[in-house]
Amino acid sequence: MPKVSIIMSVYNGEKFLKESIDSILGQTFKDFEFIIIDDGSKDSSKSIIESYSDPRINLISRENKGLTPSLNEGLKLARGKYIARMDADDVATPWRLEKQVEFLDSNPEIGLCGSWAIIINEEGEKIGEYKLPTTKKRLKRVMFWHNPFIHPSIMFRKEIIQLVGFYNEKIKYAQDYEYWSRIIRIFPGANLPEFLMKYRIVKKSMTRKSNLPMRWEGVKIRMKYLFNL
Repeated sequence: MPKVSIIMSVYNGEKFLKESIDSILGQTFKDFEFIIIDDGSKDSSKSIIESYSDPRINLISRENKGLTPSLNEGLKLARGKYIARMDADDVATPWRLEKQVEFLDSNPEIGLCGSWAIIINEEGEKIGEYKLPTTKKRLKRVMFWHNPFIHPSIMFRKEIIQLVGFYNEKIKYAQDYEYWSRIIRIFPGANLPEFLMKYRIVKKSMTRKSNLPMRWEGVKIRMKYLFNL
């Protein structure tokens, strides 16, 4: 069994997909499986994935179902002790998996682990930084106000699924925020104070149309988190 299962959902991600996949296959930590869900892409995403011969890649290609069902499909297929997330337009540093595995191995009380990230634009140029809270106490407090974890930077223990279940498929825009809010009630979380990701901001990824529903989902999650603490 691989120690880590990496889950990526792809929908029309051809522009940055190869760079993202290469950053995972080039990791210093080698003991992983790479589950890639092609969520009904209409571009060349599937062909790009199929061009790789690395046996650690497990490609699932089917009709479009959306991000949250795709992530849950990946979780059900995962065999690793740890589960890591990755997005098709972001870039992992070569030592990302190694650092997170070492941290979780050394801190069995921690359930999920993220990291800081360099923010890049569509050209790959640095435009900012995400330095998020790192201690479990601070993270638990900040969780009420906003999501203190970068979704594609996360690695968590597979055993968590048995306790809290899967992503909530009724939530479209903030499925990660809601999932972490359930996990952190049982297991403390942490962010490594290192830049282990390059997080890409793509213009079309945030539209005015989706902004209001996203904010409303965030409000509902915060209220649910507050009254369940």
